[in-house]
Amino acid sequence: MAETYVIPMGDIPSRKLRKTVKVFIKEEDVCLYDDGGQEFGVSLEKNRLILKPDQ
Repeated sequence: MAETYVIPMGDIPSRKLRKTVKVFIKEEDVCLYDDGGQEFGVSLEKNRLILKPDQ
């Protein structure tokens, strides 16, 4: 069973890193794979990173 994960941008410790992540997510189509091979789409919504499983 796949879950959606929400990561508040404030949890990223560095202001510079938060800015870099925001710019990267807005300009690119980003996905993430976990150890089991599950693919997650990554988006930025309301100042939070949203990881949703791709079906």
